[in-house]
Amino acid sequence: MNNETLRSSFPATQQDVSNLKQTATDAVNDLGSTASVHASKARSQIKDLVGHFQDESGEHFNQAKGKLSDVVNSARNYASERPLACIGVALAVGFLFGLSRRASSRG
Repeated sequence: MNNETLRSSFPATQQDVSNLKQTATDAVNDLGSTASVHASKARSQIKDLVGHFQDESGEHFNQAKGKLSDVVNSARNYASERPLACIGVALAVGFLFGLSRRASSRG
């Protein structure tokens, strides 16, 4: 190639490099905005999921609390209806507990 051809192709090459630089810059910007959109969607989905789990766990907690309250009320009713039976059971459990403690201290 001669000097004249090189001089005439240099501005075209500069323009090609400038176009390539602009394309790369646009691609990086598009990638950044796409990543931002995906991160925002993921954040929103995680918030929804956490809210769902909180609702579900709150519901299960309330159900368990209600069942425990029913069991406690049933035990209170049983104890008030049969106080001597409850005293007998308490004495038996205490006796067995004492035997087990004495046996473990010997062994």
